[in-house]
Amino acid sequence: MLFSQAKGRNVVAVSTAETLATVTGLSIAPAPARIAALRVKTRGPGTQVTWNNVHSFGPDAVTVRTPDTVQGDQDTTAPADKHHDPIGKRVVTETGQDLGALGDIDFDETTGHIQRLITAGQDIPGERLLGAGTYAIVIAVP
Repeated sequence: MLFSQAKGRNVVAVSTAETLATVTGLSIAPAPARIAALRVKTRGPGTQVTWNNVHSFGPDAVTVRTPDTVQGDQDTTAPADKHHDPIGKRVVTETGQDLGALGDIDFDETTGHIQRLITAGQDIPGERLLGAGTYAIVIAVP
């Protein structure tokens, strides 16, 4: 699934059937390349849902078991703040070559594993992800 298709989906609690939030962004982690957390917009103080709290990632909504799985930034070590959202960040090789901006991420909605990083010029296999930060996404040279 492409993240651009997932953005805007509601986050729904299975235990209460209530809509808790809307997906607005994500954070990623290397080794193995995966979605670490979803950035969400809520009416309350919550700002993220860590991937291990995602019950299911369906075509219409993301489900979580209980409402308390929507957390504030201080509640977890996952860097899901808006400065760590990789979409639009530079993609740079470990040798310093700039490959352009990250346009989208193709991920497995069951496991959260990143299959491809997508730039305007190329698709990069997810296993090449070395790091992600506030400035850039770093990938291994093939």
